[in-house]
Amino acid sequence: MVPIEIYYASVCGLCTKALDFFRERGVTFTAYAVEWDGEQEAFVASDNTRQMYKRCGEDVDFVPQIFIGDLHIKGWRQCEPMIHSGEIDRLVPKPD
Repeated sequence: MVPIEIYYASVCGLCTKALDFFRERGVTFTAYAVEWDGEQEAFVASDNTRQMYKRCGEDVDFVPQIFIGDLHIKGWRQCEPMIHSGEIDRLVPKPD
């Protein structure tokens, strides 16, 4: 199975939707918590934040950032249409 990695913030409702979707699907994934500082309007510096920035190839200001293998899905708003179209089914088949 292709590795799935998700960068998320606990204050993010769309992150919760993404995490719940993959949990309900029954697939294994790795979740990396990042923390948003509302006063600074930026993510708090951490190993996970630096790793997320490096993988995304740019400074991002929203989560979730989802990786399915080498495919980068930029947020729930990009992931949700992939779910409805069936593309996620092809990328991440449900376990038997």
